Amino acid sequence: MDGRAMELDAEIILVFSSNTRILNAEDLLEERNLPFTLAPVPKEVNPNCGLAVCFMESQKDRIMPVLKAADLWPSAAYRRLGPDFSTWNLDSES
Repeated sequence: MDGRAMELDAEIILVFSSNTRILNAEDLLEERNLPFTLAPVPKEVNPNCGLAVCFMESQKDRIMPVLKAADLWPSAAYRRLGPDFSTWNLDSES
């Protein structure tokens, strides 16, 4: 079997500009029964305390349009695959 066929689903980590915005995003995603978790922002991407919305990249087409429609766009986003983090381009999602 081709290794690319078994490509891993990366985790997307969305950071918001305020606690109010993250809590509003949490409420909205819960109301829609969308798969996400609320977790501390990993120290590797932002050493400041805070919470992030996390979901699997395969769910981006379900989650990102909901946040955009509610004007709850994150201030930053990261992609984690195993122990590795990279910036996730929000511009391509807008």
